[in-house]
Amino acid sequence: MSLIFHLKCGLLILGLAALVLICLSIHKQSHRHQASNSSTTSTTPRPNIPKIVNYDDARKKFEVTLDEIKDYRENVNCANLVESGKDYNTYKRAEKWHFNDVEYFDSFGTKTNICQEIARKFSFVTEPMSQEEFEFPLAYSLLVHDNGVQVLFLLSALYQPQNQFCIAVDESTNDEFKRQMFQIGECFPNVFVMIIPKVRWCGFSVLQGVYSCVEYLARLKADWKYYQYLSGVDLPLKTNLEMVRIFKKLNGSFNAGIYDLPANRYKPNVSPPMVLWKSSLSATFSRESANYMVHHPKVQDLYEYLKGALCPDETFWTTLAGNPADVQMPGGFNATLYKSKLTGDWDRLYATNKTKLLSKERIFDLFKPEKYYISRYQVWYTYNYRKLKYQCFGRFTAESCVFGVGDLPSLIKRPELVAHKFYHNMQPAAYFCLYEHIRRRALKAETNFSVDAYGELPGPKLLAGTPFEEIEFRAPGGYEFY
Repeated sequence: MSLIFHLKCGLLILGLAALVLICLSIHKQSHRHQASNSSTTSTTPRPNIPKIVNYDDARKKFEVTLDEIKDYRENVNCANLVESGKDYNTYKRAEKWHFNDVEYFDSFGTKTNICQEIARKFSFVTEPMSQEEFEFPLAYSLLVHDNGVQVLFLLSALYQPQNQFCIAVDESTNDEFKRQMFQIGECFPNVFVMIIPKVRWCGFSVLQGVYSCVEYLARLKADWKYYQYLSGVDLPLKTNLEMVRIFKKLNGSFNAGIYDLPANRYKPNVSPPMVLWKSSLSATFSRESANYMVHHPKVQDLYEYLKGALCPDETFWTTLAGNPADVQMPGGFNATLYKSKLTGDWDRLYATNKTKLLSKERIFDLFKPEKYYISRYQVWYTYNYRKLKYQCFGRFTAESCVFGVGDLPSLIKRPELVAHKFYHNMQPAAYFCLYEHIRRRALKAETNFSVDAYGELPGPKLLAGTPFEEIEFRAPGGYEFY
């Protein structure tokens, strides 16, 4: 019995040993396979795939937003108004419609769940609308001084969670407006609110507020790609996806207008650190440009010089971007060379058979720029306004058009990124119809459109290495960009 027992125990031990060897072999093979996969994964990381918005739900929420704008549905037939051959009665009814901002704010402003109510009331999109948009976040700075409801409508037209926003609030505005702005900052983690010194027309505080926002945005870890400045009375002319694709075509170029700076805007008895140029405060540039400007000593020199100058906000961007000998701005350009082209001097002096002459034709469409400057569409009461037969169906304030209902057929076809300006107390149907039109276009989730024409603008063409003479400059007003 003892011999048989020992034989059985020996066989059992041998069997267990064999089983252990088999398991070890399988484990090693599995480990090699995992190591191989791990090596492959490390070289080609899996893309970060976010949860994309549910478009059906988003459309329903937007319809609720329109429903809750008092008398809007009954008086404003947006689909008809954006057509050129609009019905006269439809037009007049919309023109007479009024919107009460205070009453509208009171309908949600005292709710205890204020953040959820703001998101619902303005149908904020709280998830990315596409993978493409998620991977190309944008940044905005807004300079505001009143009307929290209009600010919220503007923000809701631009908002996606991957984008970044900085709101600069005029300190001289009332406490209730400041409270409303800080409430927005508490509700949305990607919205930062700051108070800036009292804003005066053509005063330094305008530039101070906007540039402070650029400094804030440039120091964020968030990987935004392109920046835009907005006034609180602007509205976008493009959806977020359309802007993303346009910025990709701009390919890092700095888009700003260019004109001679009037003599009275120079600081008396003090030489500027570089040649000064006039532009609009509305400009568009890349993250690389923003990062560069907040760290370059020459930029700080210009900023300090402009503290005693008139309208410094209209001097800063093009002066920085257009002086390559002084500031090697990423995506910048040579403003002197641009001027020679826009005035016609370059064509007269240097044109060859290969030269593309300055084009002054007024040809444009939704994705076909009329001129080299695309950051903002604004109609000024100037010589160009009469010469080029621009229209303003609203009214002019400070020589700038406040758009009206009659401007809608043109506005929806403009190739610029944003339109300036709209007042809620002046034909508000124009504002809300454009707002409705742009948001509906975004919610259609249309991806089959081409923005290739933006890649033909001088900025991206020069960055791509195209010879200057072979680049087409389009400027119906010639040297005047506005």
